[in-house]
Amino acid sequence: LSQPTPQGLEELYRDCEGLCLHKFGSDIYAMVQAELGAYTRQRLDEINRLSDASVGGSVLELTTQFWVGYTQQLDMIKCIFLYLDRTYVLQSANVASLWSMGLNVVRQCLVDTDIKSRLIRLVLGEVAKERDGKSADQTSVKCLVQMFVDLGLYSQFFMPSLIDATRDYYVKESRRLVGSLVAIQPAEGPRPTNSASAMSVPQYLAHVKLRIDEETQRAALYLSPGSKAPLLSTVLAELVEKHTERLLTTSFDAMVDAHMLADLANLYSLLSSVNQLDALKRYWAVYVKKVGLRLVQAPELDVGLVSDMLAMKQRLDDVMKSAFQSNSMLAHALRDSFEDFINSRRSKPAQLTAKFIDQSIRSGNRSTADEDIDSLLNRVVVIFRFIHDKDLFEAYYKRDLAKRLLYNKSVSADTERSMVQKLRMECGPGFTKRLEGMLRDMDFTSDLDGKFTNLQEAQEANNIGFHVSILTQAFWPTYEPMPLTIPRNVELAQEQFVQFYSEKHNGRKLYWQPNLGTCLLKVSFDEGPKELSLTIVQGTVLLLFSEHDELSYQQIQENTGLEDVELMRTLQSLACGKYRVLAKEPKGRDVAGTDVFTFNAAFTSPQTRIKIGQILLKEAEKESKEVEEHIQLDRMYQVDAAIVRILKARKRLDHTALMTELLSRLKFNSTSAEVKERIETLIERDYIKRDDADPSLYLYLA
Repeated sequence: LSQPTPQGLEELYRDCEGLCLHKFGSDIYAMVQAELGAYTRQRLDEINRLSDASVGGSVLELTTQFWVGYTQQLDMIKCIFLYLDRTYVLQSANVASLWSMGLNVVRQCLVDTDIKSRLIRLVLGEVAKERDGKSADQTSVKCLVQMFVDLGLYSQFFMPSLIDATRDYYVKESRRLVGSLVAIQPAEGPRPTNSASAMSVPQYLAHVKLRIDEETQRAALYLSPGSKAPLLSTVLAELVEKHTERLLTTSFDAMVDAHMLADLANLYSLLSSVNQLDALKRYWAVYVKKVGLRLVQAPELDVGLVSDMLAMKQRLDDVMKSAFQSNSMLAHALRDSFEDFINSRRSKPAQLTAKFIDQSIRSGNRSTADEDIDSLLNRVVVIFRFIHDKDLFEAYYKRDLAKRLLYNKSVSADTERSMVQKLRMECGPGFTKRLEGMLRDMDFTSDLDGKFTNLQEAQEANNIGFHVSILTQAFWPTYEPMPLTIPRNVELAQEQFVQFYSEKHNGRKLYWQPNLGTCLLKVSFDEGPKELSLTIVQGTVLLLFSEHDELSYQQIQENTGLEDVELMRTLQSLACGKYRVLAKEPKGRDVAGTDVFTFNAAFTSPQTRIKIGQILLKEAEKESKEVEEHIQLDRMYQVDAAIVRILKARKRLDHTALMTELLSRLKFNSTSAEVKERIETLIERDYIKRDDADPSLYLYLA
């Protein structure tokens, strides 16, 4: 081959054509095949006898030169013997074309000798050098890989060797790097790809991503198109899949704590590619529960619990969106974990969530715009969604809503309606029926109060600015009546309103709750007139001093009818607080039954309107206890009714089946001990009974 001939190419073509016409086609084909075989064996033997890197060129370079020259000459032979291809070859069965025959010659030489294995070893050696960051003969590698493809040896011989070599390389690398992983350090900087120093998990993940990019480029540059997937799968299996637990154990919590979104995104991407998201879900759920329990189970953090949970939820939502691609499985784990830790402490999260909403939409909260309040409430509703004790939340929320509405402390009526609508969307109309009734009462009161005000203005003789709120007893919290002897002019206005209301709503009975009301008194001091914003009880006590200069404790009690606890805290707010509009003898911070009080005309203040707050008794815990007792009583009735309904429908049911169906029907958490107690009560009351033969079986009694 590659030798000059005295004849021209056209003349050679004509000679071949003539020989074929004289039936020498088979002889010519055999001679060409023999010549190609002899040449190929000679050249490959010469190359194989050389060392890997000889003076005349490396084995890879010489093989590349051989292959390039061989295919060029084979293409020339195919042209010269084209007539042979078109006649003898086409007319003969099981005879390959000259091109295929030429490739088969080389293929057979490689298969029959050890040069094939040597070439594969040398090519893989160049790949390893490139992985180590050294210079490699990419030209020879690309050419010889293509030679294996053309000869049909790639899938059978080269590809398995490439995968094995890749696996061995990354097994060693992963053992070296993963074995020396360190905890996350502050201000981490990038490390060299083949750095021998210890890596943190984020740096290791970045290294893996770099390796994946390199292998992808390598596959595109000189490997067969079908090689990319198994190659990357091998790399990921050795660098990621086999070390998933170690990677997650070492730094997952720290990465989430540090909000390392880019590194978490790398972790998610790599674990997703090796089907290890189940492991990530496990660690994600454990992390959320662990952080959440630290918040919920620490009573000293109760003051900021809801704010902390909102911040935590926002931070974890950022991780879900920016790092975990809003994966549904991980999102479900996040929701389940939130629900678990929030309900690990009964009642308190429900109470604190209601209180947080109260603080957020009180009129004193002027630092937040309406749009921001709505956004905040939307986030709080997400927290509310996880709470099981929704009936307890409703009780606390109703109590706080009542205070806001009665004392006009809401930031706006629209905000109140919007919040109730959010709760309705979450829990249905049955949950918000009483809350919506409270809002309707205030709308009705506003309209009615306007009409009564017009009536008072027409009768100027007794117009004291008397305003009334009409509350439907079924909607509002239960308030204990307070004995109070109100001033005569207030009593007259009250009687006038009763008459006015009875004319419009015959048959309805009004029960007065003066302890819920407020008043505004104009009081003259030596400094000048002041307007005092007081409760009805405070105002009633202070008005006594418009007719008396001095009153004893006993006299005040006789004139007001107040009990000791209420009277003492009222006098304490007027005589011992920040604004002392009454003077007390003897002086002191506490009120006794023997004290004497006088009007403090010398009182001074730069303010024209002053709000004197009532002294708060330590009733927060008492109120909370009363609310919880009321809810527990309601729950007890619901459990009783549910048990009776189930057994009425089934007639007879064993204990396990009854518990399963009962717990699925209840909208709140209930323990087995609580249910057993209710079952015993129903048995005592002859609603149900145990089967005589099987005590675990319950029967309904008609």
